[in-house]
Amino acid sequence: MEFLEWLEDSAVGDWVATSLWGYPISLGAHAAGMAVLAGVALMFSFRVMGYASSVPVNTLPKYMKIAQIGFVVNLVSGLALFCGSAVTQWNSWPFRIKIILIFIGLWLTTYIYKNCLQGDGSISSRHKLFATIGVFAWLGALLAGRLIAYVDLGY
Repeated sequence: MEFLEWLEDSAVGDWVATSLWGYPISLGAHAAGMAVLAGVALMFSFRVMGYASSVPVNTLPKYMKIAQIGFVVNLVSGLALFCGSAVTQWNSWPFRIKIILIFIGLWLTTYIYKNCLQGDGSISSRHKLFATIGVFAWLGALLAGRLIAYVDLGY
């Protein structure tokens, strides 16, 4: 708990929590980063699930760089937002659920990228299953992220 309080008292935590522009800039960057990352991940997943079958699977890997940029923006801005209210965020179940779903989504997206999109382009039922789970993980992470601001379970 001391570490979380230290984060809130850090220069970044103070900037996000008290300055006029800290929170809006961090939140805007976080939303943009998540939109890019989740957008590309969902595009991969939906293609593997069979949607937009006219798009060749081997054309999708070039979008991974864009997803990686979105991830970096999302990570940096998310850490800044966390520093602004670390104690509150750490005790928030929607926050914890969001983080878990992001890790699941990242793992599944990486799996799909390495084992399906970069391969010979063949799509197995396992790929489709992982893509479907990935869609729910990303959509769940987006929903949980929104609920952080509105749900206080009092834990």
